Amino acid sequence: MDEINCYFKKIHNQLETGFNKAYKKYGLTSTQLDVLLYLSQDINTKNTLTDIASHFGVRHTSAIHVLKLLEKKGFICKSTVEGSRAKPILLTENGRQLISEVIQKSPLLDEVMFAGLSEDDRRILEKMLRQIYENLESDAFKSL
Repeated sequence: MDEINCYFKKIHNQLETGFNKAYKKYGLTSTQLDVLLYLSQDINTKNTLTDIASHFGVRHTSAIHVLKLLEKKGFICKSTVEGSRAKPILLTENGRQLISEVIQKSPLLDEVMFAGLSEDDRRILEKMLRQIYENLESDAFKSL
């Protein structure tokens, strides 16, 4: 594995381990927290199972599993709107409170993770990561 690929793997592992440790007290994994954060971004948007699976690039079955766990823990619920086959997924009051608490700690994470990087460095990094992601979404990569 070349060095850049190795760093991607190490960074992923560090983030996953750190988030799982930090959010264990809430009974959440980092994946579950990611879904809650996504749902909290725009409370006026009607996020469905398909939206969530698409956003994270996972299969419906994987998203269903995470959503069922979050619903069981009382952080989300399905809308009770009649006549719609795709039920919007909503944060409960418990979910909103949790996200509020988590967001208060987010600046600290950024301070640690991006220490030593200027705003320009961060913009360049974001641009490069977006390009890498788009490359991996391409048909060329998918047909390897």
